[in-house]
Parts: sequence; structure tokens; C-alpha cells
Amino acid sequence: MRAGVIIKAQSPRAFWFRVFDNAENQVNVGTFVTLENYESKADGPILARVTRVIRHNYLVDDRVIAQLGSEDVINTFRDYGIDIQYIAQSTLARASIIGYRVGTRFSKPLKPPKPMDFVYLPTEPELGRMLRLSGDGVRLVIGNIRSLTIPAELDANKLVSHHCAILAATGGGKSWLAGVIIEELALRAEIPIIIIDPHGEYSAMQVPRSSTENAKYVSNLVRVYVPGKVDTTNLDEYFRNKYGVERRYARFGINPRSLSLRLMEGLLNHYYGLTDAQRRILEEAWQYMSISNNELTSMEEFLSDLEKNGGRVVRGYGNELALSTLMTKVRMLVENRPFFITRPGEFYGNEPIRLLEIKELMEYGIHVLDLSGLDLIDQQALVALVLNKVFTTSATRRNKPVFIVVEEAHNYAPSVGSSLSTSTLVKIAREGRKFGVGLCIISQRPSKVHPDVLSQCLTQVFKRIINPIDLKYVRNIVEFISDEDLWEVRVLNEDDALVTGLAVPMPLPIKVRDRLTEHGGVTPTLTPRGNITV
Repeated sequence: MRAGVIIKAQSPRAFWFRVFDNAENQVNVGTFVTLENYESKADGPILARVTRVIRHNYLVDDRVIAQLGSEDVINTFRDYGIDIQYIAQSTLARASIIGYRVGTRFSKPLKPPKPMDFVYLPTEPELGRMLRLSGDGVRLVIGNIRSLTIPAELDANKLVSHHCAILAATGGGKSWLAGVIIEELALRAEIPIIIIDPHGEYSAMQVPRSSTENAKYVSNLVRVYVPGKVDTTNLDEYFRNKYGVERRYARFGINPRSLSLRLMEGLLNHYYGLTDAQRRILEEAWQYMSISNNELTSMEEFLSDLEKNGGRVVRGYGNELALSTLMTKVRMLVENRPFFITRPGEFYGNEPIRLLEIKELMEYGIHVLDLSGLDLIDQQALVALVLNKVFTTSATRRNKPVFIVVEEAHNYAPSVGSSLSTSTLVKIAREGRKFGVGLCIISQRPSKVHPDVLSQCLTQVFKRIINPIDLKYVRNIVEFISDEDLWEVRVLNEDDALVTGLAVPMPLPIKVRDRLTEHGGVTPTLTPRGNITV
């Protein structure tokens, strides 16, 4: 169907067209249109998407506007047979050129289209053929193309191997969308998925939203891990009241010997402070601790080894005092942090605490690390420790690819300052692809995420963002986004998203599908107080 005719095309990127009267109801912002092939390399039509629609009336100039002071003036025009509202009205649309299909991608034309060329509305089957992913790889269907019934497909291999980011303002539906992607990936690929969950909301994925086989299958893949000595009473009670079932989880502990020097030093300095002498002793002691046996031992054995190795650099009363004080601080740290374990068979209440096995997280399934009971520094330390071990294990190339989802990524890899987990996330973002470690970062403040992490996420999934600082940051960091895309990000509806980057053939406006499992990130609502007299 012919939708209009081009009236202005000053660059290969966009054009204006006059919308035919019979197509006005079908041409809206976001509508796909096509042009006849005017590039020798093009195989099939050239695709474009409407980014702006305006109504124009050439009779309404400044002189006429000055006269439109009341409804009576309009009626006077009509009495004389001049229906100014209709006789000179036209609809104009601006369309951004996506390009023509070459293999798996769209290529931009090098010259603009010609004025007076027709603009067409493709049928859904025609559009579906243009937007369909090519090849036999794994495809994730996270919804439909907005306003259409065409499935919105993502290339799973590119999404995982080249990392992705889910970005939106608070309450914009980031966690819901992340859950959809996780469900799709678990259904369609045999891949371990590790979720860093700072708020305890992904435990809800244990509960299916329907009785379908897919919903039951995904919910049974979910394994929740809680730091050993964290009180989960309130969250467990909330879960039980909301879903009518008990929350399933395992308590885990970390061997303090497994920490890197940087993490141990960072934790000690944050909670108790370290003098220069204590730092030197710790560095010397930890060098020998890291090459000795890392098996789980009692607190006394652990401190004895640390004191023996630290004593290698002790000379004089001052250093002896520094060593003694350091031992006290280490004991306090290990005893007071809720994620350390120093002996087999520890319990929290009647619940056993077992040593966290990284190889277990590298097995097919959805592994949720619930960090909601920890303060931010402890969360950063655990994220750094776990993800560094995942990366090191993957670097042996003996494991399947793994997908890591990091909620509130700006807390673990901030753009300003540093955190205990920043270097680990930067390393995974830069080098993870070579070893099959995929990363998905989720943030409500893109400008607060470290640029070396965000810039390596080559697929971006946007929900609504309105903060101008965040929009500017995204424009500077993200490779596959245009000014038109950024404008659209500002006005997305609640259940809409915009996907750009390597995992899609072109920027895709989508309507996100329903969840298979329950969503734990619901915003609390106010309870009405009852009838009151005003």
C-alpha cells in the first residue's frame, strides 16, 4: 500500500513525506515504511521508521491566528463556506532510514532517496521477513514488535558473548524485563545463569505464574543462595504470605583464605582501619597464605598461619604491636561478617551452612545470590570474590558459557570513585567474551556505571529514561544508538522497550511479553485509610 510521497530528503539518514489521506490512521510514530530499491547493493526494499508526525494547515498563518480569538470567528468562516479546519490540512511525517538487508545486518544507503518517490506500508509478512534473524542460532523471543504480531527476536549468542545492558529509570520495569530474558535463555539454551540480587526479588522466580510446562520448567531451575549468618525471617515471611509457599534456599559460607589480598585489605580497612605497618605485615603474610593450602580450617589455625607468616617481617616492638593488633582486627572481621565460615558443619539456627562451590554455580540452571541482608561493602566483596572465581574457572576453557546478571550495577562498578568489585566487573566486561563469560548489567542510573563496563555492553535494552544526564551519558558511551532512538527512550510506555545493538538486526521497538514466573520487584502501594471528612 502506498502511504505517501517524499517531499524532502537532504541526507541518507532521513526524509520527510506527505502522508496520503487514506493512510493517515496507519502512519504513527514508530510505524515501519519502505522505499523502492534505489541502491545497487540493496536486496529488496529499503526500510525506514517514522520518528515524527505533524499536522499542517497552510491557511493558518500568523494573520489568521491573530483572528482566531473565539469560536464565533470559526463559525463565521464556515458560514462563508470556508471550513478552514479541513480544506488546507495535510499530515507530514519524518522517517529515519534503517537501511537495506545485507546478510544478518542492515546497511545504510550512501545517498538520499528522491523527492516524489512513493513511500509504502509493508504488510506484516513482508516486514517479518525483513526483521527475522538469519541463521540457525538460539533466538530469544521477549515479546512482539510494538503494534504488530511479529515476534521480537534477539540473537542469544551475541547477547551473551558481547554483553548487554538493561537501562531505565526507577520503576521502569528493568527487573521484569530481565526476568523475561532469563526465562527465555533458560528455556532455549543450556547455560548457567548467575544473578547478583541485592534486594531479594529474584527468589520469586521459584514460583510459576501459570500451570504451563514452560513456567514449571523454569521455576524448577531456580536455586537461591543466602549468606550463612544473615537473618532472612522478614523476607521469608513476606514470600510465604504473598505466594503461599516456602522460599527455598541454601545457606553458604566463604573460606576467608580464599579472599584475595585486595579484598581482605579493603574489608579490614573499611571496618577497622589499617596502619601502614599493618598493611605491610598483611601483604607479606597473605603472599604466603595464598600459595599454601586453602582448605577450610578453624579460626585458631587460620590466625596461627597468618601470624606465623606475618612474623617474617616483624622487627622491633612497634611491628610486634602492629602484628598483634592486626590479628585482633582479622579475628573481628571473620567473626562479625555474616558470610565467612571457618569450620565444616556450621549452622545458623537449625539451617546448615555449607562452603560455596563455584563449580555448582557453573552448572545449568538459574543461580540467585540473594545479598539483601548485607551492607554494600560486604555485597561488593562477595560479588568480587564470586565473579572473580567464575572468571578464573572459565579461563581454563573447560566449562560451558555462563551468563552473569548484575542488578544495581552502579553500586558494584561506579563511574566515580572505586569499589571492591569494580576491577572484577571491568575485567569480565573487557575479557569475558574470550572465555564464554557473558555479562548483563542492570541500572537505573547509566551515568553512574563505570564507562569501561557500560561501553562493552554491545546490546542495549532501554525502558523509559528521562534524566538528561543519563541520556547524554548513554549517547556518548553507547555505539548503536541514534538521536531518534534517544528521543523515543524518553517517551516509552510502561510495557514497551527499545532494543539496540548486536543482538538485533536494527533498533527494535517492542512490547514486552508476560512473565512465566512471578515477579518480586513490585512497587508497594498505599493502603486507603477509609472514609474521612474533608
